[in-house]
Amino acid sequence: MRAYSYYGGGELRLADKPGPEIKEPGDAIVRVTLASICTSDLHIEHGSVPRAVPGVTIGHEMVGVVEAVGGGVTKVRPGERVTVNVETYCGECFFCRHGWVNNCTDPDGGWALGCRIDGGLAEYVRVPHADTGLDIIPEGVTDEQALLTGDILATGYWAATIS
Repeated sequence: MRAYSYYGGGELRLADKPGPEIKEPGDAIVRVTLASICTSDLHIEHGSVPRAVPGVTIGHEMVGVVEAVGGGVTKVRPGERVTVNVETYCGECFFCRHGWVNNCTDPDGGWALGCRIDGGLAEYVRVPHADTGLDIIPEGVTDEQALLTGDILATGYWAATIS
């Protein structure tokens, strides 16, 4: 599949990579139908995110269609249109239980997509913790509208609440 990936030293390029696979029971594979670039992706390109893994496919703002789910996924099924949460999280650790999901202690939690594990500027993405990381897009809502709920709307809401 085609994927836009970070290779260190400010280098981003379109590359051919293997498609993602289910690794854990809570995983889902999503066919990406629309994605956007976040300022965080630019921070990775500019080298200001030291935990970004060279070779990682960037991108954590996307919507798509569920293609496959692990045996532990109960919230979504193949064929459903979904938004992908900016941060994946286990829902069980101390930080998740207190609402601080960006600090999730799971290796695939917090800001993992597009930073430490392959993200969504690709044809397909593996979403860990699919039951907390995916939301079904209601009928009548376009991909363009749903894309705004992932990071853009959430960041704006957060900024408004702390002012």
